[in-house]
Formats: sequence, C-alpha cells, structure tokens
Amino acid sequence: MSRTGKSERPTMEMVATLAGVSKITVSRALRGSDLVRPEVRERIVQVAGQVGYRMNVAARSLRTRETRTIAVVIDQIDPGRQSHTDPLILSIIGGLLETLTPAGYSTLLTTNEHFLSSSAVGADGAVMLGQGEGAHRVTQVSAMNLPMVVWGEPVPGVSVKVVGSDNRMGGKLAAEHLVARGATRLLFLGDVQHPEIAARLEGFREALASSEARLVGALSCPFTAEGGAEAIRGALDAGTSFDAVFAASDFIAAGACDALSARKLSVPGDVAIVGFDDAPIASVHRPSISSIRQDGAEAGHALAHAVIALIEGDAAAPAHALPVELIARETSR
Repeated sequence: MSRTGKSERPTMEMVATLAGVSKITVSRALRGSDLVRPEVRERIVQVAGQVGYRMNVAARSLRTRETRTIAVVIDQIDPGRQSHTDPLILSIIGGLLETLTPAGYSTLLTTNEHFLSSSAVGADGAVMLGQGEGAHRVTQVSAMNLPMVVWGEPVPGVSVKVVGSDNRMGGKLAAEHLVARGATRLLFLGDVQHPEIAARLEGFREALASSEARLVGALSCPFTAEGGAEAIRGALDAGTSFDAVFAASDFIAAGACDALSARKLSVPGDVAIVGFDDAPIASVHRPSISSIRQDGAEAGHALAHAVIALIEGDAAAPAHALPVELIARETSR
C-alpha cells in the first residue's frame, strides 16, 4: 500500500528490487532471453507473478519502435486444393509458437491477401507458409521489406531466406524404396508448379535414372484425397500401365489408394504407394500408407530461429534443409 492507502501499481523496479537483480535483467527474463540464467529467470517470473506485474508492451513498442510481433502468413489456398487445417501446417504453427513465445514475440496469424491489403498489419518480421505456384506469393510478400523467412524450397531469382525439408532426398528415398520392392513403372502425382513438389519429382527422377525402372507419368492434381483419386482414375482410363505411385502428399496417396481399390486393384499387390508428410491419415488409413516423414514442429522451431536472427541483424544465418525419412507401412510392403 502507498502512503495514501491506495494499492501501489507494481513496477519493473519493484520486481528488480524483490528479485535482487537489475531492471534490464527483469526485462530480459520476462522476454525469455537466453542471456539470463534459467534459475534467475524462473525467480524473476515467480516474483513478477506474485506482485501482479505485467510488461507494458504498448509502451515498449512506442519506445523501441518494435512490435515484438511476427506475422505468420499462410498462402491463400484455392478452395478444394488444400486445407488451412492441413496437419503439417498446424504442426509448423505449433513449433513457431513454442519458440517465439518464450522469446517474447507475439504471433499474428494471417493470409497473404490480408497481409498485403491491410495497412493495420504491423510486424517486426514475417514467416510465410506456402510459396504459391511459381513462388509468386513470396515475391509479393517480400515487397513489404520485412525480415522474412519462407517455408518451402529455394527458387532461382527469389532472394529470400528459406527453411524447408530436403524434398529432393524425399523423392530419392521414395524411388529407391519402390524400386527395391520390384517396381518398374512408376507414376508421380502432385502439382509441380509448387517449388517443393517440383523438387520431390526431381529427386524421384534422379534416383530412377540409375535403375532399370522408369517414370511413366507425372500427373498434376490438388493436395486432396479426391485429387489423388481423380488422377488415378484418369491414368487408368487412359491405359497407363504402372505398378507404383509416389504421391506428393499423404492425402493424395489416400485418394489414389481408394481409387485403385475401387477398380479392384490391390495395394500393394498390384500397385505400391508412397506418400509424403507422414500426416495422421497415413497411419490410420487402411491399408496404412508408407510416407516420407518431415517434422512440422522442428520446421516451426527452425523458422522461428531464422526470423529472429534476421530481425537481430544476422543476415548471414544459413538456410535450413531439414532431414526426412521413409516410414514403410502396408502400401509398399
């Protein structure tokens, strides 16, 4: 209580005095800075909670001209082509939050169209999920001149920091696995207008080039089960002969599997299938789907660290190519 009998509003100075540290240490600790030892940070957070102190983010933003906000910009996806509730996207967002929140950053989740059109959107940096066909979405958002990191695949002529899975290696692993089980006529399903999908096909082609097997077709389709089913029905109706399918996503793979079963073709007896992402559908589908696993949570962590590095002036921070692995299940055994 103050001398007037009124409750005294808790201040940073009060927290510093009670915790036995300096004001700058309190500020760093409450922002999750690694410059403060964990045990000291924990003590400061506990003291701040006991006295009811909260950082005045608005005042800090006015003083430093920083919003401590990262915009997570999701590519505006055409209806029916892919869902914003895609498990990989949600997993990446979770990984972003796990890193950005302790570092003292708020997360603004938006779409590219809103981000580009709204003058009210303020952020210190941006993370973009989805490059768009030909990476044209990246070019649009990068024109905002914010520190920006993109989830996807590097594109010649587009100079932005990229974090992505090793898509070429994923394609290579799929090809080697299918060929090892005896496949000789392989079909690829996926929209190669998206850079990461094109990279998966390139790795797939490269691995097949050193084998007796051959690629009999590369069919474009949406990232949906119905897209995969429609592509398979089209291939069968056209008389294309194939004994294995590499699908650019697990949803495409699930649709392909269902379409083959509907035509009385067994999986993997007549046609083996490998998908990509290792989404939950891969393990719960029957038959369960072999898939190239990429770690969405780790991707989120890497994206967050990369954008923070750019904001802090580390323009030389390297791009990341996250490892992938093949998870073999019933569709390719």
